[in-house]
Amino acid sequence: MAHSVPLLSARRLRRLTLWTFLASTASVAALCAAAVIAAPSVSGLTVRVDRFAHAHHAAVLPLTDDSPLLREAIVATEDERFFHHGGLDLIGLLRAIPYDISHLSAAEGASTIQEQLAKILYLGGRDHSPWHKAVDMAAALRLGAGYSHRRVLADYLDVAYFGEGRYGAVAASEHYFQRSARRLDLAQASLLAGLVQAPSLYDPVRDPSAARRRQVDVLRSMIRNGYITTDAARAVLGRPLRLATGTELPALRNVPLSTGPPFNWAELTFAGLLLALAVCAAQLAKRLRNGRTGRLRILRLAPAPLIIAALFAAAHSIQVL
Repeated sequence: MAHSVPLLSARRLRRLTLWTFLASTASVAALCAAAVIAAPSVSGLTVRVDRFAHAHHAAVLPLTDDSPLLREAIVATEDERFFHHGGLDLIGLLRAIPYDISHLSAAEGASTIQEQLAKILYLGGRDHSPWHKAVDMAAALRLGAGYSHRRVLADYLDVAYFGEGRYGAVAASEHYFQRSARRLDLAQASLLAGLVQAPSLYDPVRDPSAARRRQVDVLRSMIRNGYITTDAARAVLGRPLRLATGTELPALRNVPLSTGPPFNWAELTFAGLLLALAVCAAQLAKRLRNGRTGRLRILRLAPAPLIIAALFAAAHSIQVL
């Protein structure tokens, strides 16, 4: 007579779940504590910026001399909640969880401007491993606590890479438009802001069409955050944009500039459906709890993956808050 392999009892399963949760929480807490200890001091920010600018032939602008339009375009595109957090964007982290887990990396990471500045100046550009990402976050919190948002943003614009070997807004403005950074108009500022994410991919000299498409994304972000109107964005896209090299970005007309709803409602609905299925599975498992068929007890585990999938779908649905 064949003997069935006994499944974990409900009590043992709860105990195992609890210990797994506690161990995971303790591991994350230990990683965070170690990262805080290992994070560099940010007291010498000015010296770091000056050294970096000198090494990369960049110029450091006074706080009041960079372009307001470029500041707004960078914030809207790179870190739209920049002025509302102290270095870490918790909403952005929530959005990044599904991507990072599905790609087994910390590459998405909801990187704030403080994190990007810390990565450039203190981590040598490294933050793709979980450890470096944790240290980067700790350094970003120190930057947020020690310096004003205006100062952090100005320093970031002095050291950010804009492609074609140009670091900083001064060098980028001169290279692409032969214009000082403080005199950039909306078309020029929105183009430069789009280069920071992937300078080689959106290089306007080598691929004007790709740069123009990226500029559309920047303008949409500026509209969504209230920096510009739709009419102003359409005026920018409706005219060709000529670079100092002679390259001309083509005019774009009839481009949809709607920023969309604050949520991806399809994904949010899917998350709700998964949660409803989880509740149904839990009720079914409860009814079978007193049954004699041991194999059906596996249904007790059914709600867990459904709930996890629902949380990921809900997190991924967030667009703007």
